[in-house]
Amino acid sequence: MQTFVDCVYCYLKQAATCMSIAGVDTDRQHQILFELMDDIKAMDRKKTPAENSTEMLVKLYKLIGSDDPYREAKASSNHQALKLYPGLKKYLAGSGDKLHEALKISVAGNVIDLGINKSFDIDASLKQCLDTGFSRDHYTSFREKLNHVNEVLIVGDNAGEIVFDRILAEELSAMGKKVIYMVKGGNILNDATLEDAVLTGMDRVAQIKTTGSNYLGALLHRVSAEARGLLENSALVISKGQANFETLEHQEIARGRIFFLLKIKCDSVGTVAGSKLGDIVFFTRKKPVL
Repeated sequence: MQTFVDCVYCYLKQAATCMSIAGVDTDRQHQILFELMDDIKAMDRKKTPAENSTEMLVKLYKLIGSDDPYREAKASSNHQALKLYPGLKKYLAGSGDKLHEALKISVAGNVIDLGINKSFDIDASLKQCLDTGFSRDHYTSFREKLNHVNEVLIVGDNAGEIVFDRILAEELSAMGKKVIYMVKGGNILNDATLEDAVLTGMDRVAQIKTTGSNYLGALLHRVSAEARGLLENSALVISKGQANFETLEHQEIARGRIFFLLKIKCDSVGTVAGSKLGDIVFFTRKKPVL
């Protein structure tokens, strides 16, 4: 996915949100935003929004003197999600198609995105996802693929959200599938890292791998050789969130084997995904990307 005009606003909004969370004073925020504008003007529009965002954020972190301004927010998200875990497991136990419901629970956690917003309503997200379901749903195709594989790769997204992904991983594991869960190799926004995987217990149900990089999404030219091999060669992949969608949807390897699981949080992503703002979707690219 290439950059849209609206992405420019999001770059600045990400920076402003990050500085607010980091406690940077207002005068310094203005100075930094004006400096970042020069970098944004020079960004390559052919790159994905996730790659441009990362390069802007790396500079921002240096300017504010912090390598993990979201540390406390991530910990809070994890603990908040863990409190919901027992109730969600009880709900799932009484469900008909447990895997389909586990996918809905997993995508509900995608609302925990502090890159643009300073807060989120996880209860409302759960209600929407469980009651409304997917506007695009390739679940039948996914189940057909699942029947022929022994292993599933889940490319994770945010802290907190990882708890909801754990429920999905546990369901896949109960079906006899080995689960590999990929987190970021370094700190960026509130994306999940190895520390979050251990804190939330994901490491007890899945084999944890990292991207080997702190770049948003799963850029094939930015991740480690091991991560790229998993992305290119895993027979079945679940890709969580917008940044992973932005960096993988146009790749030939995505066709028919990478299933995108996300909430549409901006019109530009919705245009590319063939969905509307606010939709939750679970789909794969079945045709060549032109």
